[in-house]
Amino acid sequence: ENACERVRFLRWSMSDLAALPGEFDVIFSSVAVHYVQDFPALMRAAADHLTEGGRLIFSQEHPLVSAHCGGERWTKNAQGEKLHLNLANYGIEGERETTWFVDNVKIYHRTFSTIVNTLAEAGFTITGMLEPLPTEALLKKHPEHRDLLHKPDFLLVKSTRA
Repeated sequence: ENACERVRFLRWSMSDLAALPGEFDVIFSSVAVHYVQDFPALMRAAADHLTEGGRLIFSQEHPLVSAHCGGERWTKNAQGEKLHLNLANYGIEGERETTWFVDNVKIYHRTFSTIVNTLAEAGFTITGMLEPLPTEALLKKHPEHRDLLHKPDFLLVKSTRA
């Protein structure tokens, strides 16, 4: 659908990234790396398949979200409004079970320092990070998203292979 003679699109399982043939200028992953248990192996494989100066751009569930491992996520007032996020076990990395459109979804929680240090150890330079928050315009249209001001749902990372 987006064919271009100078661009080759591949859809490939991240767990098989090491077997991917060739080198690429860009590797992009949208809201998926938190499903991979061996994050260091994934980042090494990505670096191995990028040209020098190539970019790895990915988004994932925000570590403040993936830290949750049971109990109520929010403290709410009597009207049911979310007052603040209940954060526990942020420093305990590993497998979590969550609900995202379906029950029993397996994800892997990592701290910010693990994400950043793993990228550095794999030979990446972080050139940008974004934690999207709702704008005032969005909140006027959709006030139910005000809870995102307490914590973003996603983390976006742009990095370059050194």
